[in-house]
Amino acid sequence: MSPKKINPKKASIVENLTDLVSKSKSIAIVDYTGLKVNQATELRRTIKKAGGQFIVTKNTLFKIASKNLDLDLTGLNAFIFSLSDEISAIKAVYDFSKKNTLPVFKLGFLGDKVLSQNEISSLATLPSKDVLISQTVSSLKSPLFNLAYSLNWNLSKLVRTLDAVRVSKSN
Repeated sequence: MSPKKINPKKASIVENLTDLVSKSKSIAIVDYTGLKVNQATELRRTIKKAGGQFIVTKNTLFKIASKNLDLDLTGLNAFIFSLSDEISAIKAVYDFSKKNTLPVFKLGFLGDKVLSQNEISSLATLPSKDVLISQTVSSLKSPLFNLAYSLNWNLSKLVRTLDAVRVSKSN
């Protein structure tokens, strides 16, 4: 479909979706079949708190906005746009789905790469950005800590030995 064939009433929706696609760091597509209204509202709030946006729109409009017409989008799909970082909104969906068994990931986008259901699910299970940063700092700090401990241990052993010699000579 070319932009000329878009219904003028839908043009603003496509324009809004195109803007979201360009701003998003990642996008997840989920099947929300069976999700109750109160669950959808709760999920929408959770995603918004995580720095994302939850949108339900026609699959065709999303295909036009994403300029990726070879996607196989069938059924009821919701589109999760991660605006603040790559995985926070996706993690929010994953955490929500652990409690409610819905929604189910179908596929996703990270940059220009299309992610399969397994890839998007494994991305959602990654620890948060703060946890990853602290793990990295800890692993970088560990060898330095061990070196400092080893060097300090030799000095403290020397001091204890000299102190034992002093005590033995004073007796």
